[in-house]
Parts: sequence; structure tokens; C-alpha cells
Amino acid sequence: MSKISKETVEHVAGLANLKFSPIELKKYTEKFASVLHYVEKLDKLDTKGVEPTSHAIANVSMTLREDKAVDFKTADDILKDAPAKEGRLIEVPKVIEES
Repeated sequence: MSKISKETVEHVAGLANLKFSPIELKKYTEKFASVLHYVEKLDKLDTKGVEPTSHAIANVSMTLREDKAVDFKTADDILKDAPAKEGRLIEVPKVIEES
């Protein structure tokens, strides 16, 4: 297993404009070493006969619709279909918590 030094982690952190405390530096040095060990294991895999792919699922095709103007519902039709509304506004669940 390759070793990764604290100096290397400090250098990478500096490139990302990060500063680590001594405790964080120890923690991230161990984490980087773990990731590097995993990559080394992947590098040793026998991939002869395995066809390279760019997608996890083979033969995926994306079909695009024709780019043409379409008529949309009127505002009244959209409001009629809305599950919750207040006046001419559609009510939606809160997605951001206030602090």
C-alpha cells in the first residue's frame, strides 16, 4: 500500500485553499491513504476482455423531442389542476428551512 504524507495532504489542501488543524490533517491523511489503497486494488483488477464503457448501463439512447413550438394551457387551466392554491398562486411545500 502506498503511503501518503501529511505534506502531500497539506499541499493538496493548499491547492484547494483549505487549511486543516493538526487533527484534521491526521484524519484526511488517513482518508487519502484509504482512497489511494482502493485505487491500487482497482488497478490490479484483470480487465482483459472487458469492453470499455462510458455509461453504467449499456445501449442507453437518449431520444430528444422535435424542437417545435407547442401551445400551453392557460393560467386558469393550470390553476384548476393545482392541488393547493391561494388566489392565483400555486402553493408548494416549503423546501428551505429558516434559521
